[in-house]
Amino acid sequence: MLFFTYEDYGVIVYAISGLIFILYVFLYQRKLAWLRAFGQRSLINRFSKIPKIYRNLLKGTCMSAAFCTLGMVVLQPKWQTTQDHYEKEGLEIVFVLDVSISMLAEDVKPNRLQRAKIEISRLVQELEEDRVGLVVFAARAFSLLPYPTNDYERVFLRILNMINENYVRFVPYGTNIGNAFILAMNTFSKENTKKIMILLTDGEEQIITRSQVAEAVKLLLERKDIAIYVVGIGDPKKASPIPKRDKEGNVTGYEITEDGETIYTKPNPAFLREITEMVGGTYQHDATGDELKHIFEQVVEKHKNIVGVKKKNTVKDVSQYFLGGALSLFALYFML
Repeated sequence: MLFFTYEDYGVIVYAISGLIFILYVFLYQRKLAWLRAFGQRSLINRFSKIPKIYRNLLKGTCMSAAFCTLGMVVLQPKWQTTQDHYEKEGLEIVFVLDVSISMLAEDVKPNRLQRAKIEISRLVQELEEDRVGLVVFAARAFSLLPYPTNDYERVFLRILNMINENYVRFVPYGTNIGNAFILAMNTFSKENTKKIMILLTDGEEQIITRSQVAEAVKLLLERKDIAIYVVGIGDPKKASPIPKRDKEGNVTGYEITEDGETIYTKPNPAFLREITEMVGGTYQHDATGDELKHIFEQVVEKHKNIVGVKKKNTVKDVSQYFLGGALSLFALYFML
């Protein structure tokens, strides 16, 4: 629906446009009277290029319409659309991100860790009224947020961006999923909201305390209010080396063992499926990183409930279209 911010002044714009047309016709009539006094009109039309009556009326209409359209620009035209906005129940989502050194493998571009961060960031930027938390783990788990937050830009995404290759090489070496489960459970609030845990890992278990996994399973089975999703990342069919890069991003070598042999990493989907079944969760694997966005969106939509519908008005400034129309009318006036 079209409306004007200063609609009350529309009468003035229309009146001025009408006066411009009347003035144009009046001046045209005076010009015709002067031509009649000058000589026979048939001779004048024969030896000069004087526009005919219909062309003069058309030019007057273009001039009047152009000024009218410019006046509408001053009135600030707006276009309003109304849409149904579905209010959905807020969720608590805790991302549990593997930051072990094997996540630097580049079988997923740019590497497993960076691709996971990119897709987490994309999902969070699309959330509304949901709270998110972040736990990272290698040989030990660390909660980077004391409680879930809905301040995506200033808190969550800033902390997520701090996780880089330097951070990975700083944390203790290993992949302790059991410890990550336990810490992630304690990150959720006590509020009665739907809770989702999304764990991203390549599943390569280097250091694992079986008692911790058993303890995590016991606790998770008691917490029926947490929906658990385990997402594996990386190519399970091919072992990949772990590159070392300098400050400019150039590969300077690969991770090696104490014996000088290159370390190769290969995701372990079988282990992740076993853990997922133990905790009563859902497992999905993405070998290339291309499916992460779809997986995340599916998880969120599955748990979102519509709690109400509101009319949402969207207002857009359309002054540029009126200005373009006025310029077109002026151009047509000079072409006639």
